[in-house]
Amino acid sequence: MSVLCISRQFGAGGKTLGQRLAKRLGWTFVYNDVLNQVAKEAKVSLDWVEGVEKEAGDRLMRFVTSLVPSDFIERHLGENLHDFDEKRYRQFLSQVIKRIADHGNAVIVGRGAQFILADRPDAYKVLLVASHDDRIKFMIDTYKLSKEKAASLVDKEVRRRNRFIESLGVEKPDDVCHYHMALNTSLISLAKAEDLVYELVTGTK
Repeated sequence: MSVLCISRQFGAGGKTLGQRLAKRLGWTFVYNDVLNQVAKEAKVSLDWVEGVEKEAGDRLMRFVTSLVPSDFIERHLGENLHDFDEKRYRQFLSQVIKRIADHGNAVIVGRGAQFILADRPDAYKVLLVASHDDRIKFMIDTYKLSKEKAASLVDKEVRRRNRFIESLGVEKPDDVCHYHMALNTSLISLAKAEDLVYELVTGTK
């Protein structure tokens, strides 16, 4: 059993590719489901899990204490509440992603899975990139957004991804040395990308 980790520049088509491959392989598709599993594992609300990726410092601590049951904080941290930050979230996220990998036959999009599972020989790691203009166009065409909205969303999510990956201790997440395969969807179609990744994972065309 294997697991496929798809990292992508936002708007390069990673979610769409992941859905297609999961269906073709007959594997579980893991996207926002990871957030739900982390929230369940941590016994906190999904709003908190998503908020950890957006907040920092004192704002984060105020946000956390407003949502997390006091018995959870006391059970895990005792009186040292300042340790309850994005580090705690990363630990839960890591546990859940490793559990998914142990089960196998899953396609995971994002959430730093390629780095959390970096040492696993059964984890295939793929990177999708595209030009900034093409990523904006993809969002317009796929989700029917205005050009302004698409551009704003792409730039916002790029910053968010970079912050989160940096929190995992990775300085250059798009360095191709981290991946089995890097694909530029400005140069090839998603259908071609799907075929290439399918061949990588299964060893068949």
